[in-house]
Amino acid sequence: MTEKLKLRELKKYDLPMLKEIRDYCLDFLDTPISYTLEETAEWFKKTSPKWLVIEVHDKMAGYIRVSDYDEANSTMYIGADIHPNFRGYGYAFQGYQKAMEHFKLTYNIRRLYLKVRVSNFRAYNLYTKLGFSSIGIIPNALKTKTEMVDQVLMYKDV
Repeated sequence: MTEKLKLRELKKYDLPMLKEIRDYCLDFLDTPISYTLEETAEWFKKTSPKWLVIEVHDKMAGYIRVSDYDEANSTMYIGADIHPNFRGYGYAFQGYQKAMEHFKLTYNIRRLYLKVRVSNFRAYNLYTKLGFSSIGIIPNALKTKTEMVDQVLMYKDV
């Protein structure tokens, strides 16, 4: 499968598919808001994100998102969202592996962080398989439509 998967920089022409994928993943995001395409384009223009597209057979299967880049400490937060049609094939695992190497080489990252909902067993298992370790639980970290939920803070030295 690895030869089918490529990473590349997120481009403006990717924004409609990025929005579609993000909207499918709203229930797992820290900010579960569906933005318009215009708002997405404005965000892209203002922030110039260092995000990467996960392509499988030249189709956008998902993306790797990063935030809170700390140049002084060589750290950043990482996450990924995968389109439902591409889930269950190992593309998130492969995408993370390639992305971690990319950020290590390109930005001299030494440590990556991520947060995952306590109830998201599938993602938690993926992160442990990738070598992330739990730091601890952040209680009442996110407000959903019905309740406050806990998150696990994880890290990996790369």
